[in-house]
Amino acid sequence: MIEDLRIDSHKLMFHPERVVDWLRGYPIYPIGVEIAPTSACNHRCIFCALDYMQYKPVLLEKKLIVETLQEMGKRGLKSAVFAGEGEPLLNKDTPDMINQTKSLGIDTAMSSNGVLFKREVAKDCLHSLSWIRFSVSAGTEKVYQQIHRCRCEDFSIVINNLHEAVEIKRHDQLNTTLGVQLLLIPENVGEVLELAKKLKEIGVDYFTIKPFSKHPASISSIDENFDYEELLETEIQLKNLETESYKIIFRSNSMKKLKTTKAYTQCWGLPFFTYIDANANVLPCVVFLGNEDFSYGNLKTQNFVSIWEGERRQALIETLAHMDISGCRELCRLDEINNYLHMLRHPGAHVNFI
Repeated sequence: MIEDLRIDSHKLMFHPERVVDWLRGYPIYPIGVEIAPTSACNHRCIFCALDYMQYKPVLLEKKLIVETLQEMGKRGLKSAVFAGEGEPLLNKDTPDMINQTKSLGIDTAMSSNGVLFKREVAKDCLHSLSWIRFSVSAGTEKVYQQIHRCRCEDFSIVINNLHEAVEIKRHDQLNTTLGVQLLLIPENVGEVLELAKKLKEIGVDYFTIKPFSKHPASISSIDENFDYEELLETEIQLKNLETESYKIIFRSNSMKKLKTTKAYTQCWGLPFFTYIDANANVLPCVVFLGNEDFSYGNLKTQNFVSIWEGERRQALIETLAHMDISGCRELCRLDEINNYLHMLRHPGAHVNFI
């Protein structure tokens, strides 16, 4: 069920054994990993969080990442998302990496702009994906080209690829969840309803509208002071388009949180997640992408276990525990996890009165 995706929440409560080990101070391995098959991209979106990385055409080696995932799976890894700083499908080995990851018993997903997710690619790897989310930030060709800064024909290619993916899912009776995400910025406010209608006609499972939050190192010129509260009524219009099989997730809670102060003062969630960039660096999270001072280690010279249990990572975890996170990216993937873990560390009074 789409309601179970918890896109605006978290799922750490479903891994109580790992959380208990963490509370007791035991060393733990990550539940999830994000992997960047490449740092190259075929779009230059005006909102890109990782524009400062300059889209260098670096490719992650398939053999290296499959061996690493096998090693991580033996130590409790549950999921891998192929996304990262570039377009995953620009690495021709990504479909096979997806299939091999799934064969290891690890739940597998991908985020993509969808241009390269053609029928043959969908036929190859859609069955191995728990979900795939397409980034589509406009409902018309002209605005899409302006925001994604791409070829004019890319919008129609993505729409066609979505049609094909839906057809393959239905024909092969797959459980893969097909979603589309629009990053809401001033430039596409008038496009949301148009895209929502198109996606309903195509037959995707859900459409989510996410607020913009700037990566600390990004050079994007998007207005960070955009007032999302003026758009909250849009949620009502969108909900009228919903059906049992087509859900719209307007992330109003995230939009409201942009104006609130974090309850936590350190990033508690780092042991539960890690990031592998296209250069094979193992990082705490994407905010440190490009900063080798915060790399736990590199998989080209060390295996994952030696990196995760190594002195360098232990020293970095200690450094990160005392780091001021007020300058971190708003609405990061660990935000709700951090709220949850902070509450467990600081439960307050009368917690036994359930």
